[in-house]
Amino acid sequence: MHSQTINPPQKQGRLKLLALILIFTLPVIAAHLILNQGWYQAGVTNKGVLIEPRFTFESADLVSPVSETWQLAFIVPDKCDQTCEQRWHLLNQSYIALGAYSERVVVTLYVSETADKSWLATNQSNYPILQLNSKPVPVESQDYLLVDPLGQWVMRYPQAEASALVAQNKGLIADVRKILKLSRVG
Repeated sequence: MHSQTINPPQKQGRLKLLALILIFTLPVIAAHLILNQGWYQAGVTNKGVLIEPRFTFESADLVSPVSETWQLAFIVPDKCDQTCEQRWHLLNQSYIALGAYSERVVVTLYVSETADKSWLATNQSNYPILQLNSKPVPVESQDYLLVDPLGQWVMRYPQAEASALVAQNKGLIADVRKILKLSRVG
């Protein structure tokens, strides 16, 4: 007579198969749940704000005042107050702190029609100037802006509290060094 019961070796084989399936599928299911439920916060190493979606000079009908180098731009405000002066000074110090990388970067001033003309007259020196038109751009007054040699606006550093300016500039230096180290352009 033929028995309907499972013999012990067959039962043991099925348990091993089930265990193997669980070992390989459980991590995939867990990862899927973690990512889809928003339980995972990706680590961010940059200190600035990435400009997304992609924005270029062509997007704003502008022509870059500099080519083949990275630009570290300052958005000149309508009226340059003490905080503005401090941000401008720290940007220049950050440029100097780049050391050998500074050869690949140009400090640039971006101005609108209402920009502080008297401040520009005393601080412009030999810096390239980009005249912004009326089209919207993803930066605001007194922002720092990092632009790649291909004309893509990469990262912005919004105006910060006076107590956080030095820390922000240290982050700017770290970001620029990291990007220039990894970049093959400019």
